[in-house]
Amino acid sequence: MPTRRGVALLVAALGLYIQGRLLGIRELHGLAAASLFFPLAAMAFVRWSRHRIGFVRSIAPSRAFAGGTVRFTLTGRNLGKLPSPPLVLEDAAPHALGGVVRVALPSLGPGRKESVAVERRLLRRGRYTLGPLRATLVDPFGLAEVSAEVAPSSALVVYPHIERLHESGPPEARGGMGRSALHRLASAGEEFYAIRPWEEGDDLRKIHWRSSARRDELMIRQEEVRPFPHATILLDTRAEAHRETATTSSLEYAISAAASAIWELARQGFALRLATSDGGPSGARWGREAADPLLSALATAGSRSQPTMGPVLKRVSSGTGASGALLAIMGPPASDVITPLARLRRAYAWTGIVLLDTASFSRAAARERASFDQRLAEAERALTRAGWRVVIAGATDRFGDVWQRMFVGGLSRSSLASRRS
Repeated sequence: MPTRRGVALLVAALGLYIQGRLLGIRELHGLAAASLFFPLAAMAFVRWSRHRIGFVRSIAPSRAFAGGTVRFTLTGRNLGKLPSPPLVLEDAAPHALGGVVRVALPSLGPGRKESVAVERRLLRRGRYTLGPLRATLVDPFGLAEVSAEVAPSSALVVYPHIERLHESGPPEARGGMGRSALHRLASAGEEFYAIRPWEEGDDLRKIHWRSSARRDELMIRQEEVRPFPHATILLDTRAEAHRETATTSSLEYAISAAASAIWELARQGFALRLATSDGGPSGARWGREAADPLLSALATAGSRSQPTMGPVLKRVSSGTGASGALLAIMGPPASDVITPLARLRRAYAWTGIVLLDTASFSRAAARERASFDQRLAEAERALTRAGWRVVIAGATDRFGDVWQRMFVGGLSRSSLASRRS
C-alpha cells in the first residue's frame, strides 16, 4: 500500500500529465512518468520482498502487580541468507498498559538477532490482551509499506497492588494444625520412609528422580509430616457495600488488602481459601505458587449488584475447609448480616475482620457521615462481643498498619477519631 508520501506523488503524476496535455509541454509528461514510476516500483519492492524473520515477545517479570512496571521485549532473528530491511514493530496494548508499543527494528545480517525492550507502568489490575504483533516494511524512500501479523496475542494478568506486611498473622495454633506439628519419618541419614506423587506446594528439591523415571510422573520423598495451618479470606465485593469506582475506591482498597493478606499468609505456609460475593470459597491452596490462582481471581474481581451477603456466609460456614482462621474484609454489615457473621466464630478457631470506613473514600454530608459512624460503631460492638478481632480501616490508613493492629498491637482508634472530627 502507498504511504501518504506515495499517494501525494501519484496525485502529482496525474496533475503533471493533465497539465502536459493541456499545455503541450513534453517535459511535463516525463515528470509525470517519473512521479508514477517511483511509487509503483516502491509498492512492487515491498510486495514481493521475501525475508525470513522470526519474532518473539517476552514479558518480565512473570508476576505483574498494579502500580509496578513491566518490560515488554520484542526480539527479531534473521533466519534467511540475505540482510533484512529495517522494520517497524507495533504491539497492540490497552490504555491500562500504556497504549500501543511501537519500536523500530534495525537491519539484521544473516543469523543475527536484535531485541528492543519497552518498560511500561501498570495502571490497574486486570486481565489484558497484548498483541497481535505486526511488522511493517517501508521502502527506503517511504513511498510504500506492507504489514503482516508476525506473532499471536498473549494474555497478561496484572495482580492487585501488594503491600508488604509485617511478619505476623493468625496464631498458628488457631490456624488448624500448626507448622510446629512436624516430625521426621526417618530418624537420620539419607533414608526416607516412603514416596508419594508430587503435589502443588511441594519442595522440588525432594523429588526422587529414580522413582519419577520409573513411574513416568514426579515423585516426592515423604521424609516428614507437615500439616499446614488453614486460613479463609472473606471479601465483600458487592456494589452496594462500596463507594466510588476509581482506583482509589473502597473496593480497590479491599481487593488490594485481600491480595496482600494472601501473599503474606502464603509466604508463612498457610493453606488458603478465598470467598467473595461472586462465589467461593475456593479449594484450599498453599505455598507462594499456589496463591497465584487466588490473586488471578482478585485481578478480575468486580462489583456486582447483590442484595445481601447471606449466601456467601452460608458457604463459608460449611464444608471441610471451615476451620482454622477466618479474615473478613468488608464495610459495616447490615443488621440482618451481623448475626450470621457472628456465628462464624463457632466454626473457626480464630476470626478477625477489617471493617472498612467506606464513607471516608468519598465526600459525604454531615448527617450521612453521622449515620454511617453509628452503623460502624454498632457493628464493631456486636462483633467484638461475639469474639471477633475487629480493626477499622479508612482511606488514609495503610493496610500494613491495619495488619499490625490486627495481630500485634492493640486496637487503635486514633485514625477513626481523626476522621470523625
